Amino acid sequence: MPELPEVEVVARTIRSEIQGQEISDVDVFWPRIIKHPDDQEEFKARLIGETIGDIGRTGKYLKIGIGDKQELVIHFRMTGKLKLLRPEDSKQKHIHLYFHFEGEQEGLAYHDVRKFGDIFLVPKGDYRAIKGLLQAGVDPLSKAFTFDLFQSLIKPRQRRIKALLLDQSVITGLGNYLCDEMLWIPGEQGVHPERLASSLSEAELQKIYRRMLEVIQTSIRLGGNSFRDFSYANGIKGEFKRMLKVYGRKGEPCANCGTEIERKIVAGRSTHYCPRCQPECIADHSCP
Repeated sequence: MPELPEVEVVARTIRSEIQGQEISDVDVFWPRIIKHPDDQEEFKARLIGETIGDIGRTGKYLKIGIGDKQELVIHFRMTGKLKLLRPEDSKQKHIHLYFHFEGEQEGLAYHDVRKFGDIFLVPKGDYRAIKGLLQAGVDPLSKAFTFDLFQSLIKPRQRRIKALLLDQSVITGLGNYLCDEMLWIPGEQGVHPERLASSLSEAELQKIYRRMLEVIQTSIRLGGNSFRDFSYANGIKGEFKRMLKVYGRKGEPCANCGTEIERKIVAGRSTHYCPRCQPECIADHSCP
């Protein structure tokens, strides 16, 4: 599933391509992809004649301004993607929505092989129909995300650190590869994914906070990651995969110490870590 960096790359890419375009028509090929409103004719009527406004993101949700009063919100999940296509190409397999633009030779297509994505058209800032967005925690790229806030969200919790970081109601946008990478610290001792959040020292929290922002920004700069099921439209591939230090590297040597990377299931997710650089028990015997 695309995480924060991948959705941020999509937002930045399509902003330059479609912002300011007027929607002249909408083709709906798979009505069930639209979660709100329930009526596809209402969905189309509320879009036609409107202009694409600001394009942004909260967590893993892409938000496209529609006129002054609405937002089109897309949750890509596993295989959703957006691509520019000519109208005659819009009926190809796995395209479920197509937006025509006034006077333009290409429109915007929503393509989703596995049909797991969700699309919502809602009043601007009103996310009552989108439970995950309504309950979303702080976004790591927001100005509000200071170390003090991060510490206040993590330190009091009696939960395993990886499970807590994956909780979208605490910090939104983090997923499996980001969490694995941010708990491994280059050149230093990292944090075992099963450590209790309450057991982490301020110094350890500082390291996780700094590493989180570093991993996110680097991933965005390199175009994000590309997964087996998710890729960008038009064949673009994110390059962050070559920067991964632990995620997906079971049996490979740790870049810090040479110990083989191990894999286990944590919080229901495949988790990668270095058993030497990220010990279960630390020097003061505070164990997970």
